[in-house]
Parts: sequence; C-alpha cells; structure tokens
Amino acid sequence: MVKSDLPFGSEFSPSQIDLIRVLEVAEKHSGDWHALENSIRQEYFDSHPTSEYNRRKLANNCKLGMIAYDILHRDGTLTDFGKKLLSLKKTPETMYRIFARHILLNLKGLIVVQTVQDMQARGERVDLRKLREWLQERGIYFPRGGKHPSIMRLWFEKAGIVTPTD
Repeated sequence: MVKSDLPFGSEFSPSQIDLIRVLEVAEKHSGDWHALENSIRQEYFDSHPTSEYNRRKLANNCKLGMIAYDILHRDGTLTDFGKKLLSLKKTPETMYRIFARHILLNLKGLIVVQTVQDMQARGERVDLRKLREWLQERGIYFPRGGKHPSIMRLWFEKAGIVTPTD
C-alpha cells in the first residue's frame, strides 16, 4: 500500500520554518545532507525542550518534507524547482504563489481544496478525520494521524490563496 498520496510535510511548514532561509541553507550545504540536516536542527529545533535525538528527528522530518515537496533531492541538492524558488527570494509573494501553484497542480493540492469546498457545501465540519474519509472516496490516501492536508493549507495561507482559520 502507498504510504501517502499527499506529500509528507511534518516540520516543513511555514509555522515552523522560513522557506527562504531553509532554501539558502540547502544551497549552502548542497550535496551534503548530513550538514544540511545539522544546520536545520541548529537553526529551527535546538531550542525545542526535547532530547537531542528528537531534535535531530525534527530536522530530518523537515528535510524529508523538502524532498516530498520536490524542493530537494535525496542527496541534499536543490531540485530545479527548489532553485527556481530560491531565485525568487527577493520577491517572496511571487515565490509563495509559485510554490502554492506547484502544490495545487503537482502534489494533489487541487483535489484537497476541491474536497474541502465540497464538504463545506454539504455542511460537513472539516476536520482531518472527515477529510481523510472524503479524500479516500476520491482515491487519495494519507495516513491516520498525518497532517499532510493541514501543512498544505498552511502553505496556501502563506501564499494568500486561503484565509486563516480560527
């Protein structure tokens, strides 16, 4: 069975990292995923009140999210898309719009948005459990306990294509 039809994004969310900065870190450590992961840990997760092992795991999850979102290759080099995003760092609004478009068109984000709209039109409360059920009916799977659509939504919010929720 497929692990998920939606990209893994745990610890790769605008509420936890700064996309421009993490792209710069990836460029600096291009090809050395150990150094990249260590730098992400130092910058974003060293202050977390948890064990060193867990801080390393958080940094690894961030790196895996970058891979899942087609920004980073497994060897720690930026993909062409990652390089494109980095080239737009002086125009963050454009960079975030292009990132959101990529999620919508290439990572099944449009199906997620349409499903949420359908749920709202039917008067359904949108939560992860219900959303998982509705997406499964459409052939889209993400694991129980996974925050995959929530992370997508945060990127859409960052791009200004959805409004913040309460």
